Amino acid sequence: MATLMTELTAEQLAALRTFANQHGRTWKAVLRDAWFSGNYPHSADENSDALLQQVRNTFGPGWLVSFRLKGAGPQG
Repeated sequence: MATLMTELTAEQLAALRTFANQHGRTWKAVLRDAWFSGNYPHSADENSDALLQQVRNTFGPGWLVSFRLKGAGPQG
């Protein structure tokens, strides 16, 4: 499995942070549903949606379970 900090780009991390801020404490469930449906709720930013889909394609949906925003990247 890929290591987080060598594989997750700054842009992907920013997209995850923005998504989490928009969707609150259940953001992972909302993101998981978006990954499986391809429908990103309340999103007007196609680039951000594409970055989130890249994360899914790179790491797989199971990766989200153990991922923590706190401590991830330069703003963690």
